[in-house]
Amino acid sequence: MDTEYQKLLQSIEVAEDTKRRFVRANPNGSGDTQERRRLYDQVEQARRALRDYKRHNPHLF
Repeated sequence: MDTEYQKLLQSIEVAEDTKRRFVRANPNGSGDTQERRRLYDQVEQARRALRDYKRHNPHLF
């Protein structure tokens, strides 16, 4: 499998894990709202990067 694809999947897992830990530590919307937004944005950026990669390299999938 392509190493770039593996890196993108790994970045999604790391971003989701970081976000998940923050949400568990700060339930019901408590905690720093800017930090929460930044973590959600990181997850979305990682997912977007994977979608773009798949769109630009359809021959790999």
